[in-house]
Amino acid sequence: MPRKSKPKDSSLNHADDLDSFTPDVEESDLSLDDPISLDADEVLEVIRPAFTGELSEDPVRLYLREIGQVKLLDSDSEFRLSTMIEAHRLVERLEIHVPRKGVERATQVYRSTLDDLVLAWKRFSEDAKRLAVQLPDLSLVLAEAQALRQGWDNSDSPSYLRAFLDNGRWGSDVMWNGLAANAFNFFIGFYLLPPELAGWVMKYCHQHNSCPASRSLYQHLPDETELLLDLKVIQFRADDATQALVRANLRLVVSVAKRYLGRGISFLDLIQEGNLGLLRAVNKFDPRRGFKFSTYATWWIRQSINRSIAEQARTIRIPVHLFESITRILRIQRSLVQTYGREPTTEELALEVGYLSAADVQAILRAKAEGAQLEESVAQRWTAASSKVNKVLRSAEEPVSLEGPVGDEESSQLGDFIQDDDALEPMDAAAREMLREQVQHALAALSERERQVLELRFGLIDGKDHTLEEVSRYFNVTRERIRQIEAKALRKLRHPTRSRQLRDYLG
Repeated sequence: MPRKSKPKDSSLNHADDLDSFTPDVEESDLSLDDPISLDADEVLEVIRPAFTGELSEDPVRLYLREIGQVKLLDSDSEFRLSTMIEAHRLVERLEIHVPRKGVERATQVYRSTLDDLVLAWKRFSEDAKRLAVQLPDLSLVLAEAQALRQGWDNSDSPSYLRAFLDNGRWGSDVMWNGLAANAFNFFIGFYLLPPELAGWVMKYCHQHNSCPASRSLYQHLPDETELLLDLKVIQFRADDATQALVRANLRLVVSVAKRYLGRGISFLDLIQEGNLGLLRAVNKFDPRRGFKFSTYATWWIRQSINRSIAEQARTIRIPVHLFESITRILRIQRSLVQTYGREPTTEELALEVGYLSAADVQAILRAKAEGAQLEESVAQRWTAASSKVNKVLRSAEEPVSLEGPVGDEESSQLGDFIQDDDALEPMDAAAREMLREQVQHALAALSERERQVLELRFGLIDGKDHTLEEVSRYFNVTRERIRQIEAKALRKLRHPTRSRQLRDYLG
């Protein structure tokens, strides 16, 4: 599709705001159908029609400029930030199971972390022996973990532990993933060590390149007050790490959000929903698995935006699960159009969308190829699947407002051009009105009771005919008396001087 020309008077014509917006994500890392990129001119050109004035453009431009000033993170920085966040999660989990309160609670938490540290090192050593891998230098691992206490961005050197784990098998080899998980667990334990205890452990590691026993570690723990203060500091560091990880990936949200423009939600709202997905990704990211955070976060961002579009973009809301089915079927439909060169039928779509089992699909394809008759049970399931596809496609149709403008000048509404089958033609409406006036004129010659009886019996007031029984109860007389009054009134109306006025309206 050719790009629209850029308006000359747009105040968003500043490519510098987006020049640095290429996120630290590659197509191969994301494994997406469409590569995610953030070209400045493209984003500005796509979002510009959504804004009409300088005041409405400023929030977008200022936001893009602000997040563009944040440095991108490399894999080592993501690893360090994730360690600080995961360490606080571990402390929170341990605090739940510690019954004691106050400063003694801190001692119990640290003893639990030391037990986990020793256990993780033991399992790591066993995994390394099983995989015939040389153990890393524990003193270097401890030094790196303790350096995080001074700040995650104070070191420009690559992560020693991550370089050890990232050998091409991390994330794909089950046994190596187990070793990596144990390595990360004792790395967290080293990070949680108070400085005084870490100094003693460092000397031990230099001598033995192994982790001390739990009892020895207990003996070198600081007093409870210092431990309680250290737990607070760990929480503050985790909060700072969370903010740093989120801010560094805000441009990734913009990169994903721009692919959903034109779906019924404004660009800023798309970014906001994507940011919520980014926060969920930070809370659920597990660095033990060896994936890049940007790869993991992309799916949460997309899921959050898709859910928002499903819930807010349509005039008539459809369930999220149905929205996902619509998206999948429309994607398959576009693919089949390219394959067949025409619109696929619902039966053809039913074979591709997963509503039928693999055995049924094979049976249908075999029967079509051989020209054989399909089994009745399979045919019934195929028909049911086709009906389901048709129902989903009908749900995908957007509602059209009858008050929507029509034409270049937008002087008319769509409802003006739609015929109302229940409405009367102008001539019929005029004739009915004249008939009503003539009937009222004719009834004026009757007595009050005669007129009321005829109006009730023939529904001249509310359009509902009433029985003799109903009218008799209304006037508190017998049915025979009502019949007599009705007959007398009709005789009067049949008189030529009165019936002549109504004769022209009889078909």
